[in-house]
Amino acid sequence: MSLEYRLERHGDRITVAPEGDISLETVDVLRNVLRTIVDSGDAKHIDVDMRAVSFLDSSGIGVLVATRKAAAARGATFMLREPTPMVRMVLQVAHLDGILLEDTSMS
Repeated sequence: MSLEYRLERHGDRITVAPEGDISLETVDVLRNVLRTIVDSGDAKHIDVDMRAVSFLDSSGIGVLVATRKAAAARGATFMLREPTPMVRMVLQVAHLDGILLEDTSMS
């Protein structure tokens, strides 16, 4: 099983758009991509477009939380956008929706 992804850059914002399951079998791909982006110090804002993610397990949550901490240490923001209902539910159960998800209620 593999995880496909797309990268987009707009000024100082990089968006990673994974597609498929983020699970123990595929999480290394996402970890490596996000670590490379954070370590480069090249982006002030790092977004992960979750609209094509069909599954997220605890290993994926761990990578997302670790990336948020690493990005913050470098002065960058890290946010998940457009989560599927399943991804949103997993983040809510883990009490991470308020930390990792963009607050769209203010728009």
